[in-house]
Amino acid sequence: MDEISRYKESMIEKGISLDKVEEAISTLTELKDFLKGKKISIKEVNSQIFYNFSSKLIEEEKNTRLAYENIIGFGHFTDNKNLVMLGREVFDGSEVMSNLSKRLSEEFSKEFRDDIFQDLDVPPLGIDPKIKPDYTKKLITRLVKKLGEEEAEKFLAKGLRDSYYEWRKPDRELFLKLKNIDEFLKEKRKRQIKALEKYRDEGTLYFTQLINNEVVEYVKNDPRIEVGVRDGNIIRAIKIPHETIKFLTEKDEKMRAYYYCHCPWAKEAIKDGTSDEIPTVFCNCSGGYYKSYWEIVLDQSVEVKTVETVINGDPYGLFEIHLPEDVVKDLP
Repeated sequence: MDEISRYKESMIEKGISLDKVEEAISTLTELKDFLKGKKISIKEVNSQIFYNFSSKLIEEEKNTRLAYENIIGFGHFTDNKNLVMLGREVFDGSEVMSNLSKRLSEEFSKEFRDDIFQDLDVPPLGIDPKIKPDYTKKLITRLVKKLGEEEAEKFLAKGLRDSYYEWRKPDRELFLKLKNIDEFLKEKRKRQIKALEKYRDEGTLYFTQLINNEVVEYVKNDPRIEVGVRDGNIIRAIKIPHETIKFLTEKDEKMRAYYYCHCPWAKEAIKDGTSDEIPTVFCNCSGGYYKSYWEIVLDQSVEVKTVETVINGDPYGLFEIHLPEDVVKDLP
């Protein structure tokens, strides 16, 4: 029995509805046949081959969330971490341009939105990452031209990612339990290190990357990573690199920036040398990601400043979270 047939049996055993089972098997069979035509196995799939297949799904209007979820599920079932990573990357930031379209209409007008998008549709799920920066260059350049740098920054600083409230809710509960921002940061950091060590020991993925000893030590040595360090009413935080293992071993500065950058709508421009065509104001969207997180944790409005970005030639993404007065009033 081949792997797809075994996967089908496992889905049926889990009580998954037959229509979803058949849809999954249809996607996986199409992937298998696609790879057969290229004379490679599913274990040999690289990014370019994966997105060639994804483009085929788009052309056939089969690029549904479920299709990619089935690819990820099959990757887990066969312990094909590369397939899981590729599938997860499809979803990472996939909502950004649709949220941009929606917010432009809501905060300005449909006419304003149409003027920004003009000849562009909201990009489909699963498009090749190499295409994504072209959307960013055109849309954000138009946005800055219409609003000006300062107003565009304010707009983007609200963020273009979804809030992921349910995912972040436990941190809100932890903060309410501890009732102290320093204790919260201390506990968050302890949990972060413990989680990374677990990913390392189990050989499982932290979002879309593997973790090794060097990654764990790198994070241990810089408390600003993800959690942040408080100085007065400001928490300074930097992102963990998107591909930390490659980042730590890379010598070329351009490629280090590429491996560091998390933004799927900008990072390929770093690799092809056209990142200077992306207005740096766009990186305020990353600050908006932190803004959304801290507003859920603190249950009140929070200002976040994007201070440094790799698109701007800085070594990492640095963000300043300005805490409300009541959060720090009794702290040294």
